[in-house]
Order: sequence, then structure tokens, then C-alpha cells
Amino acid sequence: MNPVGPTRRRLLSLAAVAAAGLALPACSNAKAGAVTTIRLQQNKPEVVDYFNTLIKDFETKNPDIRVVQDFNGGNWVPGLIRDNPADVVTNAYSVTTADFAHKGIFADLSDLPAAALADPKALELINSFGRYNDSELSALPFSLAAAGVIYNIELFAKYNVDVPTTWSSFLAACQTFQDAGLTPIYGTFKDSWTLGQPYGYVSGGNVDLADFFSRMPLTAQDLKNNPEVSFSRDFKTATENFLTVLGFMQKDAGGRSYTDGNAAFAKGSAAMYMQGPWALSELTTINAGLKLGTFALPMSEDPGETQAQVTLDMTFSITRSSPRIEAAKRFVNYLMDPAVVTAYNDKFSAFSPLKGAAETANPQVAGLQPLISAGKYYLNMTNYFPPAITLNNYFQTLALNRNADAFLTTLDDAWHRVAARNA
Repeated sequence: MNPVGPTRRRLLSLAAVAAAGLALPACSNAKAGAVTTIRLQQNKPEVVDYFNTLIKDFETKNPDIRVVQDFNGGNWVPGLIRDNPADVVTNAYSVTTADFAHKGIFADLSDLPAAALADPKALELINSFGRYNDSELSALPFSLAAAGVIYNIELFAKYNVDVPTTWSSFLAACQTFQDAGLTPIYGTFKDSWTLGQPYGYVSGGNVDLADFFSRMPLTAQDLKNNPEVSFSRDFKTATENFLTVLGFMQKDAGGRSYTDGNAAFAKGSAAMYMQGPWALSELTTINAGLKLGTFALPMSEDPGETQAQVTLDMTFSITRSSPRIEAAKRFVNYLMDPAVVTAYNDKFSAFSPLKGAAETANPQVAGLQPLISAGKYYLNMTNYFPPAITLNNYFQTLALNRNADAFLTTLDDAWHRVAARNA
């Protein structure tokens, strides 16, 4: 993978070539003048209008296909289970999505022209959940939401603090701010889900997450065959680092919500904020003059080992049982055109998961670009947990009682209970 983004001219050239290469013939079984209607299921309300615009453009170029967008987030799982699933499904790729892939509900997309455009690292993360028949590609990556430590550029300059590139320099930066009477990191763990960010950073920096979760038992038989894999064994250092990070948050972090955190950080109450790119627009809405950057939390003394945390924020799958699969493929290939992918990710402060993608134009997340370009990123560990495990509650308990051993034992017990229920 080329670590340097292409020039604008190269991008436009790539888009033109891809558009030509991705074009698929009209549905061969359609009657002259007939229109095939397909349904897109997506669960992000903030992108509904944007996708309506994409759909309109696609329909103009493909007058024989009509696309209906279903953006009721609660519909996507029931829809796949019942008799009337959507033709195209987009969702953040996680263990929940992968469960449908394992059951063969999604079609194999490996032969689509768009599959050849995807960054192998992004495909590796999708496949890390397992594959149907051990060979199929059940989803194509459309958007990488990369997250790191959001920092106040002016406060870093005021206190002569450089962006940390090692774990020790990060701790030194926190100490500098603390000694100056400024909160190093603003904490908001009244909303338990916000703890998934800092724990995700320290775990991804200490553990090969894809490998670890591929070895974790998923069934009762797995528990018998592979009992030695455990959080208590592999996540001890990560959990201790997490508690160190919490120690640099303000004393009332347990009583502060995400909304509180946005307001306080935007007003300069802390130097750093461990949130994803979704917080950036809210912060600058509160304070339009706020200058922000983002860096990946380093977890060792070797800067070359640092990786960024990502979420496969949007992936596209096609339902295997769809009688309109050719129309669905044409729509997915349109969406995976590099120009479409780049424009979407620029708009929503995310990164393109395509080979040779242009560098982000957003300076707030540009600090993560070299790692994304080099394929040095990992999937947030929360994406590997089944919904039956109330992970955020466990994070919150850990943050309040600071008992690492109890936390890790709880994770092991909860995971094994879920696995034991699976034949």
C-alpha cells in the first residue's frame, strides 16, 4: 500500500478508471423499460440526506433501478431474520454483523470489481471475524472512522508540550498539564459507553486484538478445546494502563456525561479528550475558534509500534436471497467508486478504506493519516463483544472501583457464559 496519498489528478484518474471498470450491465432479465426496485437498509440517521443524494445520482445513471432507503435502525436485524430482508445492507461491521455472515445470509462479493479496490488491511479486519465457507467476502468496507486522543492545539503550545510519540512522553505530557493546574484528560464516564474509547486505545496498543478474539471460545466445545485463552492472561497490562489514564482525569469524571465533556473541553477545561471523530463537529459548534488535532495513543517506547484505532463504520453487504441481486451489485459498485467513497469520508471526518486513497483534507484528524495510509490500525475491541455482554457497565465499574483483577475475571466469566450457551 502506498503510504503517500495520490494527487488530486491521480484521484480523479483513478475514479474515472474505476467508474468504467465497476460498471455492470443492466439486469438481463428485465423487460425493456421495466424498473427494478431495491431496498437499502442503513442505520445512521445523520447520513440519510447524504444517501438520498447518492441514490438520486445513481438512479439518474441507472434509470432501470429505483433505490428505497430504509433508515430505521431497528429494522436491520429483524429484516434479515424475517422473509423480507433488504437487498443491500450497510452497518458498522462487528460481531453482530459477522454473525449473519457466518450463517450465509450475505452473498459472496469477492468477485465484484469493487473488491479489488479495497485496502487489504480493511478486508483483513472484516475477515478476522471469520468467513462463510472460509472463503467468501461478505462485506465491502466503505468508511473507516479512526479515533484517537483529541487535543487542544493552543493549550499544547501554551505549555510547550509536543504531541506524544511514546507512552512515557504521553505520561510526561499529562504530568505537565497536571502540575500547571490544568486537567490533562476530560473524563465523562457517567455515560459508560465513553469509556470504550480509552480502554480501546490501551488494549489495541498492547494486544493483537484480531488474533486474540480469533482464539477466544465461541461455543461450549471451544471452551473444552481452548480453555487457556483469557482476558486475565492477555489484558492485564492494558487494564493497568487504562487505570493510569483515568488517574489523569478530573475528580468528578464519574458524574460527568458526554454532553458535559463536550461543553467543558470546548471551553478549554482540559488539554485532551478521548473521543472519536463524531465529537469534533459538536466541539467546534460550541467554540468555533477551537483548534483541534488528533493523535493515536502510543503504548510503547517505540513510535514505530503505534497504531490507530478504527471502526469499520460503514460496510456494504448484499443479501444472498435477494431476487434482485444483479441490481444490488450495480448499486454497491456505484457506492464503492473511489470518488464516491472519498467524498463521503471527507464529509464525515473519516478515512477511505481503498487502496491509494487521497489523504484526508480534515486537519482535525490528519494526525492519524500516516498510520491509516500505512495500514497500521486495529479494530476497536468493543466490536468483538457479543451484545449479551454488558461491556460498558463493566468499564464503568472498573473506573469506579479500580479493581483490575475483578474486571478481568468478570470479562472471562461473562464470555464463557455466552460461549457455553452455543452448541
